[in-house]
Amino acid sequence: MVVDDSVVIRGLIGRWVDEERATAVVASHRNGRLAVEDVKRANPDVVVLDIEMPDMDGLTALPLLLKEKPGLVVIIASTLSRRNAEISLKALSLGAADYVPKPEGNSRVTTSPEFRRELIEKIISLGERARRRGQRPMSATLAMQARSASAPA
Repeated sequence: MVVDDSVVIRGLIGRWVDEERATAVVASHRNGRLAVEDVKRANPDVVVLDIEMPDMDGLTALPLLLKEKPGLVVIIASTLSRRNAEISLKALSLGAADYVPKPEGNSRVTTSPEFRRELIEKIISLGERARRRGQRPMSATLAMQARSASAPA
């Protein structure tokens, strides 16, 4: 599940995730409120969550997502992660599994192979780790559904 108020960022991350053999996007939302309302239906293993959003920001949505779906892996992807360590630490203390700092500005996000690589690697590894702990059955659909990298094509 991708949760970001920028349609450009949602589309870009969604495309990157769908291009990977090991991942698929099951839902995409423009704010935390919509994500919280949809998390049970979408049944994601991993949520990529922005911090600054209208209606309900990521820090408010994070504990609600985890309450609705215990064991959910949440990765914070925000420019605030880079600029403000305090907000990143707060997100981690609220239950985020990790964070990836977004480059500032949509144009930098679209041209940053490092951001793409780091985000996809974390989605796959954290999703697989959650399943190994038994928190998700392999057949579960993920918001970024990590399938085994060794599965036949």
